[in-house]
Amino acid sequence: GWMKLKPWPPRSTPMVEVYLRQLREPDVAQLPTIVTGYTTDEKYAIHKDETETETAVTLKLVTLPTPRTISYDHLDEEELDRLAVIIAEGTSLGAFADGQLVGVAIAGAEAWNRSLRVWEFHVIESLRGQGIGRQLMEQMVATAVSHNLRVIVCETQSSNVPAIRAYRKLGFVLDAIDLSFYSNEDVKNESVAVFMKRYIP
Repeated sequence: GWMKLKPWPPRSTPMVEVYLRQLREPDVAQLPTIVTGYTTDEKYAIHKDETETETAVTLKLVTLPTPRTISYDHLDEEELDRLAVIIAEGTSLGAFADGQLVGVAIAGAEAWNRSLRVWEFHVIESLRGQGIGRQLMEQMVATAVSHNLRVIVCETQSSNVPAIRAYRKLGFVLDAIDLSFYSNEDVKNESVAVFMKRYIP
């Protein structure tokens, strides 16, 4: 079924009409149009101190000398096939305007630890700040509740400050850090995996 979104926040000019519906396998073809990347003028610098008695990992927000643009290149055929399998589970949502995909929350329930893992969460750049992401995520919360799950998990990187900031606005906290999730050079590459989580009461 389709769900018409309310404008958020209230705007004096008419916003584009956006609908939410469950994602279907054919929608996968549109994913590369919205899963594009990001630009940031900040990053989280990573520092680790480890001794026998204490280990501390710190992330400190610092300003970059020049803005950095990261373009996503992970949506190859194999990854799109993997996402199609997750979409087939029926717990993923898309936001559409004029039949075009403008936002996604691709998620799968993991019964063993009662979590809803959000694999892809994006809103097309031209429509950010209008509440589409918030309404997608509120539906993810409703999905988690209906499946008796305890937490929603979103993975991003220490270099993706805009995503971390957006997740915090949506009720998430930075809950875990993996210093070698992608490679053995993640710390040197200044982009380590961080896991943002929203607990379900």
